[in-house]
Amino acid sequence: MFVVGSQFAEPPSTGVILPEKEKLTPLVKASPIEKISALAGAEKPMTSPRRNDSSAVQSDDGSPLSLSLLVEKWNGKGLRFEDFAPEKGPLSEEQIEELVLASIKSSDPVERRRAFDRILQEMRQDSFTVEQAMTIRKVMHNNKASGDQWRTFDYAWGANDPEAAVAYIDQISERYRNGYTSNMLPGLASVEPQTAIDLVAEMEGDVRRRMTGRLIEGLADNDIGVATEYVFGLAENEDPHTTEHMRKLAREVVDNEGLEGGLSWAENIEEGRLQGAALWQVANEFTNEDPEAASQWAEKFVGQDQNARLFGEVVREWDDREAAEAWVASLEPSQGQRDALSAVFGFKGANQPHEAVQEIIEMPASQDRDFAINGFISGLAAQDGESAVIWAAEISDPGMRQAAMIRAGRHFFRQDQKAAMDWFAASDLPEASLSQMAGVKVD
Repeated sequence: MFVVGSQFAEPPSTGVILPEKEKLTPLVKASPIEKISALAGAEKPMTSPRRNDSSAVQSDDGSPLSLSLLVEKWNGKGLRFEDFAPEKGPLSEEQIEELVLASIKSSDPVERRRAFDRILQEMRQDSFTVEQAMTIRKVMHNNKASGDQWRTFDYAWGANDPEAAVAYIDQISERYRNGYTSNMLPGLASVEPQTAIDLVAEMEGDVRRRMTGRLIEGLADNDIGVATEYVFGLAENEDPHTTEHMRKLAREVVDNEGLEGGLSWAENIEEGRLQGAALWQVANEFTNEDPEAASQWAEKFVGQDQNARLFGEVVREWDDREAAEAWVASLEPSQGQRDALSAVFGFKGANQPHEAVQEIIEMPASQDRDFAINGFISGLAAQDGESAVIWAAEISDPGMRQAAMIRAGRHFFRQDQKAAMDWFAASDLPEASLSQMAGVKVD
C-alpha cells in the first residue's frame, strides 16, 4: 500500500496538501361523494398557479370561482367569536367565508389563529358537509391562504371526512393533485390506515417514495406499532428507500412520544439494519438535546456493527468539537469508533483541511486511516473536488476507495467538468461509474 512521503505537490486552489504521487382521534362521517364533482369544478389547470395552491378549486371553464364575499369587503374589524359558537348550530356559508377571511387577512395574529381553529372545530362536527368543505376551499384559494393553512386543512379533511377527501383526489386538477394528496394523506392514515396504505400502493416511482413518507407520518399518529410493521414490510418487499423511511418514522416517534419514548421504541424493535437506522436518527435527536448523555447512551452499542452509524451521528451533532474528539479517542476499537472518527475528519475536511492532512499523514496504514480519509474527503469535496478525488485514491480498502472516489467525483464534475473528465480517463474506475458522477450515459 502506498505510504505518504515527506514531499508534497503544490497545493490546489484551496491550499490542501496532496499526496506526492498525485497532483440530504377525529370524528369520521359519511359524506355525499356524488356532490363533489358538481362543487369542485372541472379538471383544467388554473391560468396563474401558485406554489402553495395545491388544493385550488376551479370552475367549469378553468377560471377561479368567485365568491359573494371578496377581499375588498373585509373590513378588518375583530370578530365576535360568540356568534360562531358550536352550540349555535352549523356555520352558514357566510360565517365560513368570514372566518376564513379573518384567518388569512386579520392584522391580529391571535384572531387569525382563533378563526382558523373555529373552522377546524366545525370540521369535527357530525353536521359538517361537502358543501362546507368546498366553501372553505374556495375562500382559501381566492384569498391566497398560506401553505401551512392548506396543509392543516387538507390533513383535517382527510382525518374527519376520509371518504369525501379521497374522492376529491379525482376531482382536483392534475397540476395540484400531488400537493393535495400529500397534505391529506397523513390525516387519512391517522384514522383509516389501510385505506391510506392501499392508496400509496397504487403509486409509482418518486411520487410513491415521497407519499410513503407522508403516509408514515399519519400511521405514526394512528399507532406506532402499525407504522413500525409497515416499514418492516417495506423492507421485506425490498423497497430501496427503507432506511430513509425508518429514519422518518423515528423522527415521528420522537415528536409524538418524546425523546424517552423514542429511545425505548428504537431499542426494542427487532435487531438489524432497520433498528440501526432508527437508532441513528434517535442519536441525532438525543445529541441535539444533551450530547454528553447521548454519548454515554451510545457506548452501550459499541461492538454492534449494525448500529455503528449512530456514533458518527453523535459526533456530527455535537457542537463542542474538542469534547467530541476526546470521546471518540476514548472509545474501544470498533466499527462504531471508526464511523465516529470518520465524522470527526468530515468536520475537519470542511473547516480545518490543513490540520486534517497533517493528522492523516502521521497515521500508520490501517482501517482508522481509511475511515479518516473517507470522512475527510466528504467534508473537503464541496469546496475542492479535485483534491478530494486524489485523497480518495489513498484509501487502501478497494470497495471504500471506489465509493469515495465516486462520491468526491460528483463534486469534481460539478466544479470543473473538463478537468474531471481528464481525471476520470486516468483513473481505474469502471466506465459505468461515469454516469453516477457526471450524469453521462454510458453505453
